[in-house]
Amino acid sequence: MKSRIPVIVVSGFLGSGKTTFLRYLLRESNKKFGLIINEFGDVGIDGDLIKSCNKCDDSKDDCIVELNNGCLCCTVQDDFVPSIKSLLEYNPNIESIIIETSGLALPIPLIQALNWPEIRTSIYLDIVVGIVNGESMINGSPINDLNKITNQYNQTNKIDHNASIDELFEEQLEVSDIVLVSRSDILSNNQFEFIKKNLQGKLNSSTPVLKSHNGQIDLNYLFDIDLKKETYKAYLTEEHEHNHVELFSDSIKSNYFLGKNEFEKEMSEIIEELNILRIKGRIWIPNKSLPLQIQIVGKKINTWFEESPDECWKPKDSAGLELVIISFDEKSIKTFKVKIKEKFKVLSDPKITI
Repeated sequence: MKSRIPVIVVSGFLGSGKTTFLRYLLRESNKKFGLIINEFGDVGIDGDLIKSCNKCDDSKDDCIVELNNGCLCCTVQDDFVPSIKSLLEYNPNIESIIIETSGLALPIPLIQALNWPEIRTSIYLDIVVGIVNGESMINGSPINDLNKITNQYNQTNKIDHNASIDELFEEQLEVSDIVLVSRSDILSNNQFEFIKKNLQGKLNSSTPVLKSHNGQIDLNYLFDIDLKKETYKAYLTEEHEHNHVELFSDSIKSNYFLGKNEFEKEMSEIIEELNILRIKGRIWIPNKSLPLQIQIVGKKINTWFEESPDECWKPKDSAGLELVIISFDEKSIKTFKVKIKEKFKVLSDPKITI
């Protein structure tokens, strides 16, 4: 009888560094992974960033499944269970499965879904990795402008569920077997100890809290040492009310573009008065060999040049942009799309400086 395949669940708030950690894990580990990546919207930006790092086999698409519903546990029967079965069927040599949850996903229903009869004879949950943004945790929050985001959330009348942002963050922590503090390179020792003490009040007493910079950690904590990996076990059969945050998402594809510095300047002005939670995407700039990758959480903008998969959407004449927008407020997304098209149209002869 074939051995069951271990599953690694990677959880964390929006912008915590989940994708960065996964890229490091895939590059540095010799294991063959299958991946399930849960995102919002129909454009898999995070999936594309991960594909170049995975060594599953020559057919990368078979071992990476992207689910864009934003909540795996809401579509267990239709999406999640079939995805697990597909990974195992088409990739018999994979040694482990990684599940990256969306940034506002409640992890407990997902953990319970891994125990469904259709798949529990083939897989088992090995470890839950929780990731927090060290820069924002200096102020005790999972994200830099949490107060403003929480106000957006509370003021959105269309939300049917009653899980608060704080409850979501605490649940992500309480099921974790290991917690990584990202962006630790910008923290002093005193700041890290302050964050660690803050987190330990929400964690199982045996849960390690580790520094991580650019996703790097000692992978022995995942694979080679006798780490106590059982924090999640209390939740496998526990009755749990499934309340989650309702979000809206949309995407933009356009042949307009800006250079790196000008994009950051214009984007900061556009989002200043809007209730936008998350933006990610790419800009293709003429005479640049690599597209500009875009990652925005709240008002914090991060951009860098990196290749994208050959099969992804590309604009005509190698000039344009593709963005995914996520918000609690559908009206803000519509306003954002209007504003950015207006800005890019006005700047139709953009400067291409970086």
